Formats: sequence, structure tokens, C-alpha cells
Amino acid sequence: MFSKPIQNLVEFFLKFPGVGPKQATRFVFYLLREEPGRVSALADAIARLHDEVKLCRQCYKTFDMNPAGSGSANGGLCELCRNPRRNVRQVLVVEKEVDLENVERTRKYDGLYHVLGGTVSPLDSSAPTKLHLKEFFERIQRLAQEDGPIEVILATNPTAEGDATSLYLERVLAPLKNQYPVLTVSRLGRGLTTGSELEYSDDITIANAIQNRK
Repeated sequence: MFSKPIQNLVEFFLKFPGVGPKQATRFVFYLLREEPGRVSALADAIARLHDEVKLCRQCYKTFDMNPAGSGSANGGLCELCRNPRRNVRQVLVVEKEVDLENVERTRKYDGLYHVLGGTVSPLDSSAPTKLHLKEFFERIQRLAQEDGPIEVILATNPTAEGDATSLYLERVLAPLKNQYPVLTVSRLGRGLTTGSELEYSDDITIANAIQNRK
């Protein structure tokens, strides 16, 4: 039986996504073998995480706060939402931020994003309160009320949860599409196979899916 401090840290690592008991135990013993200074540096980096990293108030991507820590220099917006060269009339919806980063890596998309922070369960038609769905609807509604066409690109993963999320978003956006003809909704095209995820797809596959959206 491990000592109490080791057990406590193992239990903490078990809460990480995709981490099992053996892996969590290896993490703890790795830290025990590390120099105290490196462990302290890790603990300090974790402690500063919430103070130095914030969510964009528009797209919910994380971004670094300014040195003063007040956020006044950026208005609470990430570097993408502040970029005047981005197409504000195009919003690509992703499940998580790592998907956004993979799309950015292709350099085939110059619009903005909306990070949901998860998916809708295919077994539950109600909207999860933890997802940024209400904010997404209000954002698209504001854009639709302005002059000019607007495109929403649903870039959820081709999984059961991703498909359920896209269907939910299409249903939510249907009244807006009827009210504002300038609004179009598309999905990523061929290239992503069923069950795959953007996180693990290569640049060419993602680029083709964006270009062939429909």
C-alpha cells in the first residue's frame, strides 16, 4: 500500500482525461525522482494557470493575459478575435480548442471560431449547461442582424457525439436561417472518416474537409 501523499496524488491524476491507475502511478513516481526545484516549478506553473490564462469572451479560446493582468489591453478578446484581417462573417464551430489549433495549422481558414467546450450527448436532446451554446446563438444572432452574408461552419468530429452536436446546432439555428436569409450553415466535407477526430487528423485532410464543406 502506498503512503497517503502518494495515494492522494494518484487519485488526482486519475481525474485527468485518458489517464488510468498505472499511468497515474507512474506520474507520481516520476515526480518523486525529479529534483525538488523542478517539482516546485511545475507546482508554480499550475498555480499561475488560472491567473495568467483566460477564456476569450467571444470565442472561448484561451489566451495569455497582458503583463498587468487586468485584461484591459485586449478587451477580453483572444489574438484571433482581435485580428482585423480575420473574416468576422465566418464562424467555425469546434468541440475543443485543440481542434481549433489543428484547423489554424492548415492556413486554409481565415475566419473566426467558436469553441463549444464539449459535445451534446446523442442520448440526451437537452443542451448541456457547461457548453457555450447560449453564447453561440446570441453571437450568431447579432451577426445575422448586421448587413452582409454570414457563414457558420460546423466542424464537430464525425463521431456519434459530434454528429449529435451538429444536429442540435442546426436545429437551434433553423429559426435564424428562416428569419435572416444572409445566414448559411455548412458542415465539413469529405476527408474526415466516421469516428475520426480533428485532433488526430493531418493538415491535408483537415484542409480538404474545409474546402469541400457543404
